[in-house]
Amino acid sequence: MKMKVRKIRHRRLCAFYESKVLNALMITIVTCLLLMAYTQSMLLPVICGTIALLCFICYSIWIWVKKPQKIVINKWLSYMNGWFTLYFLIITAMDAPNKWWYITPICFAVCILCISLIRNQDGMFDINDMQA
Repeated sequence: MKMKVRKIRHRRLCAFYESKVLNALMITIVTCLLLMAYTQSMLLPVICGTIALLCFICYSIWIWVKKPQKIVINKWLSYMNGWFTLYFLIITAMDAPNKWWYITPICFAVCILCISLIRNQDGMFDINDMQA
């Protein structure tokens, strides 16, 4: 049974969602939000989250204004980012009963980012290549 190749309608948007840099920054932002919810008073997660959010916004603007030909993507990191963000939304909505609900995903975030740096799962996404 052959897999059906899907046609990508908007290649720049697809590259935007699977960008390694944006997904790593999003995991960093979510981790900072978890730290803010856990500590409730420290300034460091706020500063770190603000810097990561500014980098996220600047990189997003760069992708849409500069329009680079190729972008580094990592589908595994993009997949993990979705689950990580969903976990954050669930935990903050239910007001976690103890601190381990906050500490465990922070440890997982560090592991995920280290694994994405060590394992070579990156690919170059050619935005103008209409054959793919």
